[in-house]
Amino acid sequence: MNKDDKEFIPGEDNQPDTEALNPAAEEEETDKLTYEENDNWVFDAQAPTLDNNILENDEFEISIPAEKPAPAPAAPAYKPAEPNQITVKTDTIKFACTAVIIAIVIAILAVLGVRYYTMPNSDEKMNPGNVALTVGDTPVSIGMYNYYYTCISNNYISYASYGQYDLDTTKDFSKQKTTDEDGNTVTWAQLFVNSTIDQIQYITSYYEEAEKAGVTLTKEQKNTINENLDSIKESASQSDLSVDEYISSTYGEYCGYATLKKMLEQCYIAENYYQQKQVEDKVSDKDAKAYYSKHKEEFMCVPMAYLQLSYDSSDEKEKEKTVKQANELAAKIKDRDSLKKLIPQVYKDTVQQYLDAGYFGSEKECIAFFAESSEADVTEDSESFSEDIVKWLYNDSVKKNTCKTFVDDESGIVYIVLKLDGPTLMDDEVYSVRHILIMPGSDEKEEEEASDIDVESEEKEEDVEYTDDQWKKAEEKANEVYDEFKKGDKTEYSFAKLAEEYSEDTASTSAGSNGSVYGGLCQGTEIGKMVEPFESWSIDKSRKYGDTDIIKSEFGYHIMYFIEDTQYYINQCKLVLAKENEDKFVDSHSVKKHSSAMSKTKVAEPTAATESDNSQTFTNENAE
Repeated sequence: MNKDDKEFIPGEDNQPDTEALNPAAEEEETDKLTYEENDNWVFDAQAPTLDNNILENDEFEISIPAEKPAPAPAAPAYKPAEPNQITVKTDTIKFACTAVIIAIVIAILAVLGVRYYTMPNSDEKMNPGNVALTVGDTPVSIGMYNYYYTCISNNYISYASYGQYDLDTTKDFSKQKTTDEDGNTVTWAQLFVNSTIDQIQYITSYYEEAEKAGVTLTKEQKNTINENLDSIKESASQSDLSVDEYISSTYGEYCGYATLKKMLEQCYIAENYYQQKQVEDKVSDKDAKAYYSKHKEEFMCVPMAYLQLSYDSSDEKEKEKTVKQANELAAKIKDRDSLKKLIPQVYKDTVQQYLDAGYFGSEKECIAFFAESSEADVTEDSESFSEDIVKWLYNDSVKKNTCKTFVDDESGIVYIVLKLDGPTLMDDEVYSVRHILIMPGSDEKEEEEASDIDVESEEKEEDVEYTDDQWKKAEEKANEVYDEFKKGDKTEYSFAKLAEEYSEDTASTSAGSNGSVYGGLCQGTEIGKMVEPFESWSIDKSRKYGDTDIIKSEFGYHIMYFIEDTQYYINQCKLVLAKENEDKFVDSHSVKKHSSAMSKTKVAEPTAATESDNSQTFTNENAE
């Protein structure tokens, strides 16, 4: 939000410019009164003002010229005042206006007090002194900033302590440099701040639009929020601290109970709107094809197969021995089949380790896994393999079924790479559907969990044989859910919400381990990945968007919702465009930092070199 500077010039329509008419006038004396930065703030308390524009600027001046003789009568003249300046003439009327302005300032201070403008708080009162950022039209408190900053900086520091980042947690973060996701060189201290602001902008942009769209919390989300807050209250009580003291000791000053409650509510509401927007704002086939026509090279790949041999990179003799072995193996490889025949020999020890750990039931299953994993489609900008391998694969002079070894000294690996073909379009068939899985015996499992029975000790799902009665109950439940869908608006979003409520396939809902999938979505699914009844229904060429049905598989009853059956590259184009649209949406909610309040935000300090627990201390200093 850009500052909207305004001028107030008393009587500008009918007063002569005395300075212009009297060039011999003495130099004006200026008194200047400066207020803390605030831009069109919406205050919690309303001060009695005559004009809301009076205090819109960071500062203003009242300039009173010295007394001088009255000028000769002349036509009215106008001269613009300097920016942010209230120009007052010597006329009695002008002094009267000055008096009004001063009275207004005094009245505001009397009603709100200086502390209202300058002092932060943990109650989420949005007075100017407590607002660190404004995202779009939404103010963000110092406490809210501190919460996000603590989570993000601690996350980086924690991973760094395990060697995931090149960051010395015992040294000044502002003296160490890294590269951000855009390739810019920044200090770690600045990366903490930038990442915090990016996260706040992301959540707040969706929250702001969700509020406009009337999106609310679900009953389950309200219960979850209350449970979290009750847990915090209990922890605070056990620590003999007030709730606000307990929270601020973890997340920093001005972060209190009201802050965490507001944060949880905003995040859930933002997520609800995000999921709705993802479902409803689909990228069209036309736009996807237009994008492909301009970026064809991005959707080409070179298929390859490979084996890898590990060695101790600190032992030069072992390296030479491993390279020699790899070259001997490469000489035996003429095509895909001859490479895969070497898998039992190359991965003999690894196969045994997997079997001993119980990952596979037989050696044959384990070898089949390695055979499938030995192939890859490599794009020209791939970072999964070294630059040397990618360049070699894309070299037109390297023919199909050519094999070569590559040494990766940093990882201690020798790769044996077989080029299976030249660059080809990634046009494999893929399909996207949503489904709600109702499994037999689910009612019994719910009863067991409610009775605190240890279901972990029960047989695995794939080993259970369901009774006819269990199948019947599952079918009845599936029909009930399906009827509920058909009685509603029958949109994809309404189906997705039912999947979140009823589906037992957690991998396709937000209940899954990564939480990145929503509403029973199976996006861009390759042929052969799903059970036959599921896949046959999904790739039926008569399918149209919005088709629904119930099908039965060995896992239970699937309530299906068809989205599309397309090519891999089209699906990828849609994902790229969806991400671009999301970035534009978030960026449209600009971020404004308020320097005075930002100077009071939290800054991570390095851990003392003598500490062994990698814990961090913080101070309230400006991060910038």
